[in-house]
Amino acid sequence: MASPLLLDRDFLRTLEEVTLLCRKDLSGTIGSDHRSRNHGPGLEFADYRRYSFGDDPRFLDWSAYLRLGKLFLKIYQTEEHIPVRVLIDTSRSMDCEPESGEPESGEPAGEPKFRYAQRLAATFAYLALLRLDTAVVIPFAESIRKPLVAAGGRERFWPVMEFLNGLGCGGRTDLLASVKQFLRQFTGKGVAVILSDFFDEEGARRAVEMLRFAGHDFVLLHVHTPDEQRPASYGELILEDVETGERRRVHSSPEAAAAYERAFLEYCGRLERLAARNGGRYGRALTSVPYQDFVLRGLRGDRVVE
Repeated sequence: MASPLLLDRDFLRTLEEVTLLCRKDLSGTIGSDHRSRNHGPGLEFADYRRYSFGDDPRFLDWSAYLRLGKLFLKIYQTEEHIPVRVLIDTSRSMDCEPESGEPESGEPAGEPKFRYAQRLAATFAYLALLRLDTAVVIPFAESIRKPLVAAGGRERFWPVMEFLNGLGCGGRTDLLASVKQFLRQFTGKGVAVILSDFFDEEGARRAVEMLRFAGHDFVLLHVHTPDEQRPASYGELILEDVETGERRRVHSSPEAAAAYERAFLEYCGRLERLAARNGGRYGRALTSVPYQDFVLRGLRGDRVVE
């Protein structure tokens, strides 16, 4: 059976106009905007992509324009590239189905949290492959699992989708141990995108500091459902930690839900400040927001893409 598409074809075409921003000069030759490969005489032709405003018009393929009436840019392969490593949280807490949403607000419930994270991981891999960078997808929970490495252009995207579709959730979150293992296995500097619900604050703090000391440009993408921000169930409840099995009896009311939401947003603020303090970026991915809108609007606002 063919794997379902994580990203629809119209959105893939839209991504051809999007650039993944890189804050650090990681290769020594490519600047912070990380628009594409270096161009110039004597370089080996590798691929085409659609022309975007601001691209160098010297590398337009005018013969393709005469045939198709569309502007395409020639991309040339060089030795230098910036690897994009996407670490996707596969712990049990990511296997979360959203509730029906807030009745008062009519907010949509959105899609499962892990599915949303899979779509975002596919997006970053595709953006990397479009620019002929190496894309690495790394599942993690208590430790990192066997990664997928893809390089060579957009033709390598289908194996990425199959790999992501084959992932499942299980185990406890240990972000610090996973990042330590990641840094031992991937020694070269690059862009590190961490997709997680970040239910491991102390581990996140120490992991981010390690990424900074290793010289990586990193992005924290905080994936959560609407009811993880503001609970919609009221009354006497028994809550169970899906990773530890610990149970707790609580009384939930609209007032308690509002207090919980304030605490949750304060935590998001701490994560954002943690990322900024260490030279990285933070984005909050609410699963009730269509993933296309989050990528094209939310990530632009967070200066992750342009």
